[in-house]
Amino acid sequence: MKTVLITGDEHSVPAQYLSQIRDAGIELTCQKCHSPAEVEAFCQGANLIWLFGANPGLTGEMLKRLPCCKGIFRSGSGLDTLPTAEAEKLGIEVLNTPESIAESVAEHAVAMLFALIRRIPQNDRAVRNGKWGGSKEMNWHISGRTLGVVGYGRIGRNVERMVSGFRMTVLHHDPFQPDSMELNELLKQSDYVSLHCPLTPETRGLIDARRLALMKPHALLVNTSRGPVVDEEALVAALKKHEIGGAALDVLCEEPPPKDHPLFGLENVILSPHIAAFSADFEKNFWSCSARKIIDTARRWEKKA
Repeated sequence: MKTVLITGDEHSVPAQYLSQIRDAGIELTCQKCHSPAEVEAFCQGANLIWLFGANPGLTGEMLKRLPCCKGIFRSGSGLDTLPTAEAEKLGIEVLNTPESIAESVAEHAVAMLFALIRRIPQNDRAVRNGKWGGSKEMNWHISGRTLGVVGYGRIGRNVERMVSGFRMTVLHHDPFQPDSMELNELLKQSDYVSLHCPLTPETRGLIDARRLALMKPHALLVNTSRGPVVDEEALVAALKKHEIGGAALDVLCEEPPPKDHPLFGLENVILSPHIAAFSADFEKNFWSCSARKIIDTARRWEKKA
């Protein structure tokens, strides 16, 4: 199987994982491509196109001119930057490795939720500003409350497992799960809501003004999925009017955000710079899962041939 990496040269991948892939009999070449023309030229004859992160050169139109391509593999979880619709029409598989980051993203989501509930960033700032005692207006508690998980894949299930020791009732909404709760009902019942759904045409703006209005006045919203899943303008309005209690966001619609972003002036918001996937184990998990996926795909295709 001929595989091409289009988002970096050979130095982008640790040598041990390059060796694993090549020792499995897979031809692998690497080049950072910047345009559709570069991608098309480099990918001629390739069976699998490998990338991590977005690549503007990989377009649906260009895929039509790669007759040998059988699959696109994106290390990591998100597929929203890939031409998935065009790939499906052409019979090209789209692969990823959500298992490589599921635990880290779940940890970050839970950490952000707990930091928001316990007002840790706000109290840290108060102490640094000489205000010992901080805010005693605590509107939230962790144990025994209800958490709504929107998107019940690997990350959502990890979140449920991680909060189990806090006696939380966990509800989940996922259209691909037969026992899924209807989203509007989940929003009405939950004290806290954590978003873990992919960005698709169906989930873009999923949490809009109408759905924010369904949430409890003290409800907290956590988003570690993709920024556009939430209507940011509606969220800002709901936060300013105290229609919900607060939000913890690792992702935004524009990244990095402008310096005058309206969320920056809100005390009931905590932010992180799209880093939920990163941890001390990130490199090992990311590359080992990537190498395994490429090797397993090659073996599976060989059996079908």
